[in-house]
Amino acid sequence: MEQEAMHGAVTPERERRIRAALADVTARTTAMPSEVFLGRKHWPTTWSPDMEFKRNSSFHSLLRTPPKTSGPVSAPKLGAILRSSPRKRLLLGEVERIPLTPEKIDFSDISTPEKFKITSPIKSTPPMKKSRLEKLTKFSGPIDAALKGLSRTQLISVIKNITYTHPEIEEEIRREMPTPDLAPLEERLSYLKLNIFKSLPTSRLTSITDSPAYSRVATHLDAFKKCVVEQGKILVESQHWESVIRYVFLAWTYVRATPVWDNEPHNTQRIQCFKALTNFCMSALKKGDLSQDFLIDVQDKLQGMVTDNDDIQTCLKHIQGQLQV
Repeated sequence: MEQEAMHGAVTPERERRIRAALADVTARTTAMPSEVFLGRKHWPTTWSPDMEFKRNSSFHSLLRTPPKTSGPVSAPKLGAILRSSPRKRLLLGEVERIPLTPEKIDFSDISTPEKFKITSPIKSTPPMKKSRLEKLTKFSGPIDAALKGLSRTQLISVIKNITYTHPEIEEEIRREMPTPDLAPLEERLSYLKLNIFKSLPTSRLTSITDSPAYSRVATHLDAFKKCVVEQGKILVESQHWESVIRYVFLAWTYVRATPVWDNEPHNTQRIQCFKALTNFCMSALKKGDLSQDFLIDVQDKLQGMVTDNDDIQTCLKHIQGQLQV
């Protein structure tokens, strides 16, 4: 045992021989030509197929060098990559080969294949183009049939464009223009009033003007009021002042026919309708160039409406002032 221990110990003579051998190896290596080293292919310490693919593939010539991080890579993250299986490293290499961001593509290279160019996943909205169906085409059918298919706005636009180009046609249209037809407006009011009365209780033992009855028709009352106001506004905008006043008389009779409720706050829609019609009448009296005979006829009819709503008195006073001039 002592001989083996002495044989394994490093003596000065043994250490000298080891140094001489290492020096000889170093000298031989230094004397070898550099071409020998250049001709050899050195494999990395940790080799995987994906690393070799990245070295030889021309695809990665298109990728820019990724920006350096501000800090060193943490040891656990690097160790996890080295300890991963070849299959996992191959998958990681596939992820790296996908150019996810524009920064990784060298767009200065005009030889970049089209299939490698980046397109945003959020497609921009293409410019609106009129389809062939939307393009203007000359209508060859009867003109009256064509006008029936147009909206109110389209009709106004067509007539306005024609009269702008041909001013003489505007004068002819003014001479031939009829007064607004109030029949469709009355038909709408009649339909909505009928809905109100259809919703009222039909039992003789139940009141039709109490709060429970009002709750059943409240929605129909709102629809009726909305119709009264909107139809009047359209006529006021048209500036057919005589037709505005005729509509006031027409709609007033339908508002008068609606129920009067026991609870006064429930009569709000009714009062609002009367006030709106009064305002329409006043606008027509102020802005319209109405004849004396027409004003006298209006005055007689307004006097019978005072009992429904006292606000109509303002219209009567205005007519009286005009008749005295």
